[in-house]
Order: sequence, then C-alpha cells, then structure tokens
Amino acid sequence: MGGMVSWSFLILLVPAMAGLAAADVRWNSAALRVPPDGPPEMLAVPAYPRLPLKRPVFLERQPGSDRMIVIENYAWEEYRSVVRRFRDDPEASEVEDVLVIPGDGELAYGLCFHPQFAANGYLYVGTNGRGPGDAHHSRIVRYTMSREAPWPIDPASRRVIIEWPSNGHNGAAAVFGNDGMLYVTSGDGSPNSDALNAGQNTGSLLAKVLRIDVDGAAEGEAYRVPSDNPFVGREGMRPETWAYGLRNPWRITNDPVSGQIWVGQNGQDLREYAHLLERGANYGWSEYEGSRLFQPGKLSGPSAFTPPTLEHDHAAFRSLTGGFVYRGQRFPQLAGAYLYGDYGTGRVWAARHDGRRISWQRELADTPAAIAGFGTNAAGDILLADHLGNAVLRLDPAPPRAADAPAFPRKLSETGIFRDLAKLDPAPGVMRYRINAPSWHDGASSEFHMAIPEGKAAEIPSDSTGGWKSWNFPDGSVLVQTLAIPADGDRAAVRAETRILVRSDADWLAYAWLWNKDQSDAELVAADGLRTEAAGQPWAVPSRTECTLCHARGANYVLGVTAAQLSRDGSDAGSLAELTTAGFVRPPAPAPARWPVLADPHDTARPLADRVHAYLAVNCSHCHRHEGGGNSLMDLSPWVRGKSRHLIDAVPQHGLYGMPDARLIAPREVHRSVLPVRMSSRGPGQMPPTGSLQSDPAGLSLIYQWLQEGAPEGE
Repeated sequence: MGGMVSWSFLILLVPAMAGLAAADVRWNSAALRVPPDGPPEMLAVPAYPRLPLKRPVFLERQPGSDRMIVIENYAWEEYRSVVRRFRDDPEASEVEDVLVIPGDGELAYGLCFHPQFAANGYLYVGTNGRGPGDAHHSRIVRYTMSREAPWPIDPASRRVIIEWPSNGHNGAAAVFGNDGMLYVTSGDGSPNSDALNAGQNTGSLLAKVLRIDVDGAAEGEAYRVPSDNPFVGREGMRPETWAYGLRNPWRITNDPVSGQIWVGQNGQDLREYAHLLERGANYGWSEYEGSRLFQPGKLSGPSAFTPPTLEHDHAAFRSLTGGFVYRGQRFPQLAGAYLYGDYGTGRVWAARHDGRRISWQRELADTPAAIAGFGTNAAGDILLADHLGNAVLRLDPAPPRAADAPAFPRKLSETGIFRDLAKLDPAPGVMRYRINAPSWHDGASSEFHMAIPEGKAAEIPSDSTGGWKSWNFPDGSVLVQTLAIPADGDRAAVRAETRILVRSDADWLAYAWLWNKDQSDAELVAADGLRTEAAGQPWAVPSRTECTLCHARGANYVLGVTAAQLSRDGSDAGSLAELTTAGFVRPPAPAPARWPVLADPHDTARPLADRVHAYLAVNCSHCHRHEGGGNSLMDLSPWVRGKSRHLIDAVPQHGLYGMPDARLIAPREVHRSVLPVRMSSRGPGQMPPTGSLQSDPAGLSLIYQWLQEGAPEGE
C-alpha cells in the first residue's frame, strides 16, 4: 500500500454515440491542456531517439572523445548491469557494451573518471552485490580503459578499492573533489527504517560520505586515509569519514569551478533533500529525516545536527535524484545552479547557492521521465536518464504560450465537461462509466466521466495480463472523478471535490476543483492543495504533485480504468461493453472470450479471498508493484497471486511497530500482522501515506476477517 488514495476516473472520450450526429459528440479539451500557471520553462524531448536503450540509470561524458557512457541496470528482469557507450550525436543508432558487471547479481549505480584519466585510464564504478561471507556489499571498483579508439575496458583490470556490507540504501556513488581526493557515499545498509542503527554509528562505514586518497596509497594498499580528514585519531570514528548521518544518498557531484560537492538524498516518509557537503557534518539520520524529527534520541557522535541545504516534502517530491552543477553554454541563466530531479514525478528543479545560503530555487520542467540520473554533453545539453522510459531525454526551452491560447478554467462549469452541472449530466462527447471495485476516499462516493479526441480511442493492453491493466489513452483525453460525502439523516449528500486528469504531450496533468457551500459550482484549487472540511468532516485536497505520485508511470498513470473494473454481464450503462460499442475503447485483436472481473470488496456474496484481492488491488497496487513507488518487495498488482505477492508471512521492511516476530500478514495472528496497523494509523507510517485523513473501517474489518480465517489466497 502506498501513495495517494487512487482516483478511479471517468474517462472523457470522443465516441460516435448512437442517436447523436458526429458534430454533437466532439468535446474539446484545449482549455485544460494549457497549465493554469503558464507553460513550463523547459520541455523534455528524446535526445537520441534512435538508440536502443534499456533501463538507463547513469550518464557521463567519456573524457577526450565524442562518446557518452550510460549504465543500464536490469534490477527487475535479469539483476545485472552493463556499462555501454554511444556516439554523442542525435542521430546515433548504435550502442556498444563496454563492460558487463561480473558477479552474482552485482548492480552498478554510477561511475567517475580519474582527474588524470588521459594518463592512467582509470574509471571507478560503484556497485552492490555479493561479497565476503556471501553477504551483499557496496563497493567502489577501479577499471582501466584504453585512451585510444575504440577505447576498450580491460575486465581483468578490476580492483576493489573500498567495500562495506550493505543490503539496501547502498550509496556507492563516487566523485573526485578539486583536492584530488575520492568522495564516496554509503547509505544505512538496510531497506528498513535504519534497522541496523547505522545512521549514527560512527564506527561503521555505513551512512556516510567517505574521503579517501587513491593516489597516495602504500604499496599493496588500495587507498590511504588523508591526514586532514576531520575525525582522524578520534576514538570510535572511522577515519575515512568526512560527514555522517546519511540515509540513502543517491548521486554525488563536484563542481570544479566552485569546488562545491552536492549529495542528493532519498527521504523516508515525508521529506526529500540534498546537502552541500560540509566537512565533519552530522546530517542527522535517523533522529532526523531531513530537517524533520524522526526518531528522537538517536543523535550521537561529536558533531551537532546539520540540516539539509534544500528540502521538499512529499507534497512536491517523491524520490530525489541528485544532479550536477550546470556550467554549459546553452543555458547561461543556469550557470552555477545545482540541477536535481524527482524519480517519482519527473520534475526537474534548479537551485543556486551563494556560499552562505540558497539564493534562488525554482522548477524548470515537469517531464514524464523516471529520472535516475543527470548528464551533460559537449553542446551543454541537460540530459536525463529515463529509467522506465528506456531513453535519454534532453531539456529544451519550452515555446511561449500562444497569444490565442484559451484561459484555463477556474470554475468547473467552465471546463465544458458537464451540460448540467447540478445533475452532473455530461456534455456531448463525455460518457459516464461505473467501476466494480471502488477505492477508499475518506468515506466519499464517486461518480466518473470520460472523453477522448475525435477519431481516437483508448486501447486495452494486449499482453496476457491486459485485462487487469490500465488502458492507454491518446493525447487530449480527460478523466474525471467527483467525490461526494453521502447523505446522513436529514443532510443531503455533499459534493466535496472534482478531480480531473488531462493527457497532454504524452504526460498526465492533474487538477482539482473544490465545491462551494451552496453546491452550485467548484473552484480550481492551487497547485499545493489544501486542507478544509466537507459536510463537517476534515477533507484533504491533494497537491498536483501528490496526485502524480500514484498516477505514475508504474501504474500507467490511469487508475481504475481497466477491463476487470468495467466488465459486467450484459451491457449496462458505463460498462466495458457500452464503451466498446460507442468507440471509446479499442480491445486487442483477438479479444479474450471473457475478461477478468474484479470483485466488489464489500459484496459479501463474493469469496473472501477475491474481495481482499480486489481491495488491495484498488487501494494499494498502484504503488506496490514492480516499477511503482512503494519502497518494499510487496507486489499487489491485481494479476499477481500467491507467494509472488510477498505478503503472507513476509518480514516488514519499514518497521516492526513493536511486534514480536512481526510479519506483513501472519495468518490468524493479528498481534504479529503489521498491515492492518498501518491501515488504521493516521500520521507517520500510515497507509496510504498521503491523501487520506481517515482510516477505512469497512476495509479494516475485511482485512481482520481475512486474517482470522487464515488469510486464504484464493485462485
């Protein structure tokens, strides 16, 4: 479970509906496709559109050549990594393997070149894989590359420089500073909430930035400890330590002009942050998550807490990817700015530090990329490694807003979606739809609508699990969900919020309108969302970023619009059959004789296992799946059953909540089962972690019943 409570949207398509002339059924989404705050400063476009890349995580220029280096990390498919190389040319179509990372499941995260690469050919690769004692270790490994074309790497030149036990939050990024020393990151070594208590363990190599001298080592040694490291000679301190108290550093970079070294960090529950590296600093993990108090009483060591240099909460960021300080000629306005991004939302930001403080900070682009790394080339382009998009993207200046572009609708009535707003009657070209399994929205009920551009249709994925997967929509499609607090006694139902997803330029944009008290219309909510009340109960309107944390690439952006959600016997209103007949959706050919049908979790006539399966699918699986945002092994994708879910008798990876021998689900043992505890919590550790202010009593009752009956898996 994770991310924002899902929106199961009504799809706005442009069908050829019976009884309506073609001109009557066209609905135009143009006004919704121009962001209300104006166009972004930059747009992401394919930098090398012909390159056959797969899972890129890292980019770097190869010194003294016209080549780019990319690391591909196949963590989900094959669990291996390959260092590859291609010509820095937009028309490049060939990529060569230059180093296959050896070992049993060893993954590479990044690399750096020695400052004297032209003389010695050294490059340093950060990896994690099996090591001494068969335990997982992070390490920095040196290889030698020829300085003459075709620049081969000698696999036999491999030499481990430094390594340490680590199996989660691994670090293993490295960069040379202007002082010639190698700076190396390490995380806390576990996928849990500092389960090893490594964050403040000064005697360990974990949770630190290490500083070592790889050139001045004695014969037979891989490195020496610089005598000016801050903790040399201090009892209980690893002398390699330059700074400590890091959770999960993801990327380190040095700016050779200023000498600034930046470290990006992934947060735990609520914060994402980065540090301008300081000598001897304690960055606080796990007493602090960023600047937020996390586990009081953990701080130790000789240094006081140093807060992050820049920080975002999870209303804006999900998983920060550290970048680099820009010094290219193409964007002089960004000279000296630290560029960084978000793996979860695809947003790119920049900040400039004047040596004392952040002097400016702003968002540059909102891309569809899962940003795993940054790079630049000889032209000064800003490049992004799109890990899930199998591509390298380039940031280009966005065109100015057209003078005749329509104004973004500030009122729901101005969107043109509804012919009669009071009744939520759709305008021509907009259709209602109804799903089988509703998700939890703090007790609110939902009405759904959808529309698609003229001559186009949504497509159902054609693979063997396509009936469970979200559909693929063309640009210009719109999905709408209206949430209402049900009637109670003498009080009528109260509409709280209408949420709209708009497909534009191969990305999805999310907006919300809050209904006014007299229920006559709804007003556009600002980008950062708000806390209010609806029908006397607290209500949270998610920020636009929070929406995209769940409506992300891993879930194919659209939630709730699947064949399994819309398949029903007959062709009743809002079903898959009606949408197909109307031309809103195009099934694969040949279509299966019968689509899967998702159970209503609260239909007691259905088998208990099917109801639980549906509940987890609609409330949790958009994050807890491969490529989703949930940071755990649990896979609750609706097409997954049995042991592959990593749910029954699985050890929690994010805290045991004081339970002896805890499991996510321990059949018939509620006192050992973490999942219902996190479902019932509100605050740190709650599930879902954002978008909900109230726990779901009916959902909890369902999970408890399932637990007490032995957690049957069903078929």
